[in-house]
Amino acid sequence: MTTAYLVTSAVLLLSVLAVRHHRPAVSVPVVILVLSVACWNLLRALRGPDDLAPSLLVAINVVVVQVSAVSFFVAARRLVHGRWVVAPWLWIAAATIAALTFAGMVPAVGITDGDRYYDSPVYAAHLIYAFGLLGAGVLTLSTRQHDPSRHVRRVVLAAEVAGLFVVSFQVLVPALTPLAIAAICLVLVWTTSHVGSWSRSASRADRLMNSIGVFIFVIDRAGRLQDWNGPAASLLRLMGRTASHGMDLTAALSMPPRFVDGATVTLFIQGGELRTTLSVHSVDPLDLDGDLVLMFRPVRSSVEGSSFPTVSGALKGHDPGTQTLGRKAALEVLRTVAAEGGTVIRLVVTPRDPQRTDEVMFLIARRMEARAAEAGYPDVEWARLDTWTFVTELVDHDFDAVPGHVPLEDLQVDMEVTFHTPVPGESSAAFIRRVSDAAYGRDTAHGS
Repeated sequence: MTTAYLVTSAVLLLSVLAVRHHRPAVSVPVVILVLSVACWNLLRALRGPDDLAPSLLVAINVVVVQVSAVSFFVAARRLVHGRWVVAPWLWIAAATIAALTFAGMVPAVGITDGDRYYDSPVYAAHLIYAFGLLGAGVLTLSTRQHDPSRHVRRVVLAAEVAGLFVVSFQVLVPALTPLAIAAICLVLVWTTSHVGSWSRSASRADRLMNSIGVFIFVIDRAGRLQDWNGPAASLLRLMGRTASHGMDLTAALSMPPRFVDGATVTLFIQGGELRTTLSVHSVDPLDLDGDLVLMFRPVRSSVEGSSFPTVSGALKGHDPGTQTLGRKAALEVLRTVAAEGGTVIRLVVTPRDPQRTDEVMFLIARRMEARAAEAGYPDVEWARLDTWTFVTELVDHDFDAVPGHVPLEDLQVDMEVTFHTPVPGESSAAFIRRVSDAAYGRDTAHGS
């Protein structure tokens, strides 16, 4: 067993070189997890498999186990929820528990003595704490077990299986527990190379579903389907196909392999014809290999309109055109920021030519969502204050301000980004009026 512990420690230390720091909020706890589990295996090698007597090495080993559990839980939360910020009191509580456990496991203190440290109440409390964090981390990952991303589903399954082995080994063969934990470490090291899959699949698929009354497909450059909305899924069902991640969209729609912006496309559905105009846009115009958004807008159809379900994206508080929060929710955001003294980011879009408002704003909302995900904030929700204005609360006060004027040449629009903070003595109503008036260009002097 000693050899197995030493080999596992060496493998884990080498795996640190494979960690990718695309999102430090995830990679940092992963590195801490790997190093702590490597230390755990090394301590087990030094102690020997039959060392059950309380000792200083045992006390250090227990603290290392707790560091492993905490870092795994933090990494899991940040993978699923983005930049999850741990409250300071939680760090203080974790450090306090580790200090008390260390002191309680040292024989000189007198709490843990005898022939077996397993029989100590301090060790029992430690097990409850460590396995509680392990279970919470696995459950957090499991919320994404039906994710559209194949990578995410594989990571979740691997974490669930590894967690099951950890619990089984701890009950049946405790000496194998640190080896099983090493498997979870390697899984998380692997996912740091694919951390973008967690960001984009968490929000984009959910928000595209049932969003607006045109058929929206998101494909990669190879024509494979990545995301779709409710009407698009209904369209495929009427054509005898089921929307699925990675399907060949050109084959499903019986179209030529090249999608042309502005083209008129005729789709054959249940013996009828559905004439549509096609709009093609890049999710990221700077990425030559990035995804494309296809919008099929019906023109004239011999298919009965009742064949298609009504759009269900107009949820209370939401704007069905962009699937962001609607005006009512936008005003609530401003009211909350005014009460708490936060900062609002306001984005005003100015079209250069007459355009379909919802189509343009839908694409801008998707790009903002992608940018937030890349920055580690996939749960940031923008609210549509009016036709051409978005607002949201600034969640990271260390955020580097973007240029005030941002042209989007491919969409033929210009964006003005400003920051607004309530001034001392300003009421919520006055703050809301100031930000709202500024959105219409009547008051730009108070942006902060």
